[in-house]
Amino acid sequence: MKMDFKKYIHDTVSLQKVITAADIPHSCNANSDPVVSYNGRRLHSAVDPHQEADEWIRSCAGQIVEMLRRHEKASVLVVGPGIGYAIPALERYFDNHAIAKSRINIHCIEAFPEIARKALSLSLWEPSELKVEWSVIDESTRFSDLYMYNDSVCVLKGSADYQIGKPVYEEFLGRKVSSRLSNSRLRVLVPTPLYGGSLPAALHSADALTELGYEVELMDLSIYYDHYRDIDKLTRIEAHQKSLRGLLATFLAECIVARANEWKADLVWAVAQTPLTPPALRELRHLGIRTAFWFVEDYRLFEYWKEVCLDYDAVFTIQKGDFHRQLHALGVAHFAYLPCAANPKIHYPEALSPQERLRYGSELSFVGAGYFNRQLVFSEMKKHDLKIWGNDWPQSMIDSKLVQEDGRRVATDETRKIFNSSKVNINLHSSPQHDGINGDGDFVNPRTFEIAACGAFQLVDSRSLLPELFTSEELVAFNSIEEMKEQIERFSHDDKSRQLHAERARARVLRDHTYAKRLADAMRFMLDAFPELQQKTESSFVDSLIEAVADDSEMAEYLDKLDREAATDLDAIVSTIPLGKGKLSRPEGILLLMKEFRDWGVEKGVIS
Repeated sequence: MKMDFKKYIHDTVSLQKVITAADIPHSCNANSDPVVSYNGRRLHSAVDPHQEADEWIRSCAGQIVEMLRRHEKASVLVVGPGIGYAIPALERYFDNHAIAKSRINIHCIEAFPEIARKALSLSLWEPSELKVEWSVIDESTRFSDLYMYNDSVCVLKGSADYQIGKPVYEEFLGRKVSSRLSNSRLRVLVPTPLYGGSLPAALHSADALTELGYEVELMDLSIYYDHYRDIDKLTRIEAHQKSLRGLLATFLAECIVARANEWKADLVWAVAQTPLTPPALRELRHLGIRTAFWFVEDYRLFEYWKEVCLDYDAVFTIQKGDFHRQLHALGVAHFAYLPCAANPKIHYPEALSPQERLRYGSELSFVGAGYFNRQLVFSEMKKHDLKIWGNDWPQSMIDSKLVQEDGRRVATDETRKIFNSSKVNINLHSSPQHDGINGDGDFVNPRTFEIAACGAFQLVDSRSLLPELFTSEELVAFNSIEEMKEQIERFSHDDKSRQLHAERARARVLRDHTYAKRLADAMRFMLDAFPELQQKTESSFVDSLIEAVADDSEMAEYLDKLDREAATDLDAIVSTIPLGKGKLSRPEGILLLMKEFRDWGVEKGVIS
C-alpha cells in the first residue's frame, strides 16, 4: 500500500527526504507491537513500548497542563519521536485528564529520514483526534524554518531516538533559545549546601550558569559548616542537637530568601542539601521568585525530597523510572532527568611532577568515602598496589596504609592528580546495604564523568543508566567483583586499550556531559515551563545596540552605562542626554543625529 506522506508532512524538504529514504525493517513483540532498531540501537522498549511511552509522557506532561492554564492552545514538539509511540501516549494522557485535544498541536521533529518514513508507514497513532505534523531536520535547520504556530510551545525530549541524534537535536533546540542565553538579564541565585558531596555540584552549577550568560550570584553557605559541626560540642543531648540544627537550617533558609529578595533574583537554583525549608520556599513563591531543585542523591536512601519537592517549581533528578512515577503521584508538575556531569575547567589531563606521581600515583586507586560495600571489596585487595583516598574509612584500613594520609577528606585539585597518576581508577558506586555491587543501581555518580574528563582510565560498576551516557568503547563496566578483578588484570598490562578508552571517554564528556550542557538543558526546561523567565532572557534594546556597535568601543561603553529598564527605545535614550549644558560627547551627538534622521524619515513617509 502506497503511503500518503503528505498527510503529515507539510514542508517540501522533509517530504523529499522521507520519500527517498530507505525502508528500515521491523519485527513485532509478543503483543504484536512493532519493534524497530536503528544503527544497532533499539528505539524503544521491546517488551512494552506503550508503558514506556506512558511513563515518559507522565514525566513531562506537567508543562503542557501548565501552559494550557494560561493559553487557549499549546503546540507540543516531540523531539526525537522514534516511530511515534509517544503520540498515542499523549492522547491517553489527555483523555485521562479531560483535556480537549482540539487545543493541542503535535509536531514531531525527527533527525533521521528512515525513522520518519517507518513511523509514518506504521502510523501507530491512527485513528487520532490530534493534529499531528512531522518534520525532518538536519544540522542546518533553524527552529523558525519549521515552527509556525502562534500559540505556546512545549518541548518533549529524552527518548532513545533523541539520544541517538542528540547533536542534531541540540543544535536545533539551541537555535530556539540561543538568543536567550546571551546578554541575559535573568538573575540566578545559587546557594550552596554547608558541606558534602553535593557542594561541588552547586559550585559547578554557578560556574556553568555564568558561562551561559546569566547573571549569577553564588551564595556560599559552607562558611557556616563550622557552626553546624560545633553543635555537637555544645551538647550531647540528641534532642537539643536536632533542635539547634533545625534552627540553623531555618536561619540559613531565611538568609537565602532575604538575599534573593534584596538582589531581585528571578530564580533560585538549589541542589541536594541546600538549606531551603518548605516555609522559605513558599515565601520565595509568594515573592514571585522561581525555584529549581537538582536532587543529586539517591532518592531511595535520602527521602527528605518528599518533604520539599512540592514547594519547588521544578525538580531535576539523576534517576528516573520509579522516582518520576512517585513525583508524578505526589503532584509535582515539573520534573526532568538531569544526570551528573564534569567541569572541564576543574577536571582535565594534568602532567604531574615526579614528587606528585610518587605521592598520588599507583597501579590502582579509589577516591571516595568508606561505605560498607567498599570496605568489604577493598579489604580483600591488600596484595595489589592500591591506594584509597577519602574519609569515613575504618581505622584498621587506615592503620594498614591502604587508606592514604590518615583518611582525610581529599580536595578537588587532588582528585585530579590522583586520577591522572593512576594506571587504573576503580569507580565503585556506594551502597550501605550491599556486600559488593548494587545490582539495582541506576544513577551514574559524578566520579564517572570527572575521571573521564581527566582523560584517565577507569573501571566502573554497571548501572542501568550508564549505557545511554557512555558506550562500552568509552567506559569499561563490570557486573561482579570477580569480573572487576579480571579486568584489573587485563587492563593493567594493556596500555593501548587503556589509552583508547580514556581518550574516547574524555571526548564524550566534552561533547555531552559538561555542567554547561546540563545547565543549558535545565534552563531550556525552565524557560519553556515558565514564560515570565523567558521574557527576562530576551536582550534589551540597549543590549541589541551594543551588539550592533561592537567595533565602536566608545559608543558601546556609553550605551552600557544606560538603565536598560528605562532605555527601551531611541527616544528614551535621547531623553537622557543633557542638552544646553556643555559640549556633547561623540556618542551623544551620533544618537541625536540618529533621532533627527529617524524623525525626518517618518515625516516624509519613507520610514514607518
